[in-house]
Amino acid sequence: MDREQYLKQKDDQLKEFDEAKRRTSCFTCRRKIQNCLCHAVSPFDSSTIISLLMHPKEAKKQRIGTGYLTKATVKNSYIFSDVNLDENRDFLEFLHNPLYHHVLLYPANNPDYIDEGKMPESWKKPLREESKILVLHVLDATWPCAKKMMRLSICLQELPKVSFKNSYRSRFVIKHQPHSDCLSTIETVHHCFNGLEEMGHEEIHGLQNNLLKALDALVSFQIKCELDPELPSTRGKKPKKPKNYDFSRIREKKNRLFYWDTEISPTGTKNNKES
Repeated sequence: MDREQYLKQKDDQLKEFDEAKRRTSCFTCRRKIQNCLCHAVSPFDSSTIISLLMHPKEAKKQRIGTGYLTKATVKNSYIFSDVNLDENRDFLEFLHNPLYHHVLLYPANNPDYIDEGKMPESWKKPLREESKILVLHVLDATWPCAKKMMRLSICLQELPKVSFKNSYRSRFVIKHQPHSDCLSTIETVHHCFNGLEEMGHEEIHGLQNNLLKALDALVSFQIKCELDPELPSTRGKKPKKPKNYDFSRIREKKNRLFYWDTEISPTGTKNNKES
């Protein structure tokens, strides 16, 4: 093959590549254009910075995760994606900013409670006397992946821990959860803002409910996809179900939270199933 033939073949390949059909995606919510949820997103400002520490699996493979929706709704938020954040230069630079007071939302033996109705004593000096900006770090990963991130990242282990004193029931009914009180990322941030507003640190006048509106739009869309086999979902092309498909054939699974939290369910309510 001479030089002219090589260049012609290369041009043909580039032309074929440019003309190939590709799936167009929204770079805000990271979903296909036809499944975009940005119409349900109402961004709001906050004095608190939300730092979403996203596991790479969540960033690349999870299509119904709520991390990107949280980022799109909370203007003052950032995403850092890594397993070992000790090796993430951008995160370390952000972490060592002297203007910030960093806390990590994670279970601990003696944490500060963010939903206790009053500001933790350890926050008063940096936030009130030193006028630092509160940075709330939230792990966006499954529990096994979150534990691995904590084990590898010494910088996270050294951060002050905050947690919830109260239990909250998740409304993210389309995903399997280990327990009924496990929350999605977007719900977690919502309850954090509730606590911050109650303690007087935030004045967003209920705008944190915009997070739940975005979550409800996601849940409604996924349920619609389940009921309509012709509607493309985040998992690609689905096999067609017969018109007289019997939804009662959907098997129950251990710790499965799907449809039972809704008033009208194609699989019936939990009480009806047990009777």
